[in-house]
Amino acid sequence: MNYMIETETVTPEIEMKAMEYINVGYQRILTFECASGGFNWWEGDDPGNAILSGLVIQALTDTREVYGSVDQAVIDRTAEWLVSVQQSDGSWTEETHLHAGNENLGAGSLRATCYIAWSLAHGGFANTQASTYIKGKIGAESDFYTKAMCANALAAAGDNGPALQGLLSDIDGEKIVEGDMIHWAAQGSTLVNSGGNAADVELTGLAALAFIESGAYPANVTGAVNWLITTKDPQGNWGYNTQATVLALKTFIGAATANPGPTAAAVSVYLNGEVLGTMDFNDFNKDVVWQVESYALTTGENTLELSYEGYGNLSYQIVAKHHIPWDEADLPQDGPITIDVAYDKTTLQVDDQVTATVTVTANSDLVQGMVLVDLGLPPGFELMTDDLVAAKQEKLISEFELTGKQLLLYLDSLVIDEPRVITYRLTALYPLKAQSGGSEAYAYYNAEVKDEEEPTEFEVTD
Repeated sequence: MNYMIETETVTPEIEMKAMEYINVGYQRILTFECASGGFNWWEGDDPGNAILSGLVIQALTDTREVYGSVDQAVIDRTAEWLVSVQQSDGSWTEETHLHAGNENLGAGSLRATCYIAWSLAHGGFANTQASTYIKGKIGAESDFYTKAMCANALAAAGDNGPALQGLLSDIDGEKIVEGDMIHWAAQGSTLVNSGGNAADVELTGLAALAFIESGAYPANVTGAVNWLITTKDPQGNWGYNTQATVLALKTFIGAATANPGPTAAAVSVYLNGEVLGTMDFNDFNKDVVWQVESYALTTGENTLELSYEGYGNLSYQIVAKHHIPWDEADLPQDGPITIDVAYDKTTLQVDDQVTATVTVTANSDLVQGMVLVDLGLPPGFELMTDDLVAAKQEKLISEFELTGKQLLLYLDSLVIDEPRVITYRLTALYPLKAQSGGSEAYAYYNAEVKDEEEPTEFEVTD
């Protein structure tokens, strides 16, 4: 919403829908406030989590810019609680219980302190003691993700002295230049234990935000925006990851180059020489998403062309989708993570129960942090949630959610080569023939590390 306001692209219809989502999201966030202060990942848990509480301050501070109903008292008391749990040396601990017992901002108290100090300063509560702690520790730090976090903390607090300038110079020295694009490559775990492209997006966003806040190296900001635009995934996110998407969007909001500028252009799309569509863009519709689809691909080589006549800085994305029947799918064997879903019966009568056994195994250290298991549920069956409540009590799972056709299981970090086994029962309600839907397990903050399981067919008789 803030991005559309800044770029003057919001319409009354979009604003109405966005405000509806913001209101629902804001009310939901408030339910996670803890009785003793701060916020926690799970509703009703206590005490609060310092890192998550810092995230809430950032989120609510940003939300207040577009949604006047945000209660400043919530931000104020969260900031007061954070100060109350600050260590005597100005730091905060890494909070090893952060999400589900595994994510800890990746590397100790310095990252935790940087993130919380950044959040406090962003909310208008610059913490001098935290800045002093950060400046005393950064000299021995070699990880550039942590350095970028430190730079944001100091820049947001207005501490523009030699420590910040040295950090910015170090970060500039590690940039990767590819034409008019600039990015940074993460070499370790990120704020939420992301890896791969998601980690690079996070680090590039952090670096760009530090340059924006400090007003330094403006060319780096332009290059970072250009690179971030190219990393948008087919679902409209960045890095298949919430944190990466948030940092990318914050970068776009802060960078004037995110706006296409004056635009007057005619764009045509061709496939194998045939026109698929033509669109005229101007200052009124330059941020409208124009989608061109075609099912005319032929076997072998195909040529897709874009013709652009005029001026403006429009972005584009090419996405290809295809379907492969399960019996023809060449799924990887023994990848970083594996999932197996087995049922004790597939032919049953109404009111019979079937037991599902889900086995998830981490096979390499690429599986870091929380794992999400997405299980397809067959229609016409009732899930016995008591089994999942028991699994949560036994700490086999951290949480579960039902979404109608799916069962989502949240697992703590897995130990390599130690299978995690969860069972639950389903009761057949109606006579039918149905499939369960596919299932998959993937690293929550690196969805590229995943494994899939094909659907199972059921037959229920009277």
